[in-house]
Amino acid sequence: MKNTKINIPMAITLLFVLACNNKENKSNTNQVAVADKDKKAETPSSIDSPCELISLEDIKTMFVTADFPIETEDKVLTYPTCIYKWEDGQVFSVRKIADQELKLTMPSEVLIVMVKGCTEDMYKRSTKVYKQPQEIPNLGDMAVWDSRMSQLSFLSQGYMFHVHVKVSNEDQENMKKAIEVSNLIATKLK
Repeated sequence: MKNTKINIPMAITLLFVLACNNKENKSNTNQVAVADKDKKAETPSSIDSPCELISLEDIKTMFVTADFPIETEDKVLTYPTCIYKWEDGQVFSVRKIADQELKLTMPSEVLIVMVKGCTEDMYKRSTKVYKQPQEIPNLGDMAVWDSRMSQLSFLSQGYMFHVHVKVSNEDQENMKKAIEVSNLIATKLK
């Protein structure tokens, strides 16, 4: 009986020691994680918006839009997004209503979404939704065009960009312009 009385206090003391030691290890682990996050936060990229890479002047030059006013938006939706829109009548759809054809015009637009700190795995997950992806060679680390979305996505220097271009009813023209915009972005990243 005497052995049991001595062992119970020792067991309780041992549990307290182990519990306190375990708590210290968790605390140290949390402190290391916080320090790592702070270290990452101290070295952010200098680019905060895709509008810093593609200016209004770049858009005017690439799309020959000098005669049309361009609406520009620099905002954060899910990620930093740069939007350029103008009314030039190049994008339209024809609808037949009551035996009459109506031509509905939509604005021409270029949308650029930028994702910082992107990995190849993140890029692949993001472009998985493309139904008929066309790989684009010699653009960043990897690039793919999707006609259905009229969008080119590419990975370069740890950034992923989605470049949506709808400036024509012709898919090849939109793809050509998206590649041109993307090449300019990739060049400015270096």
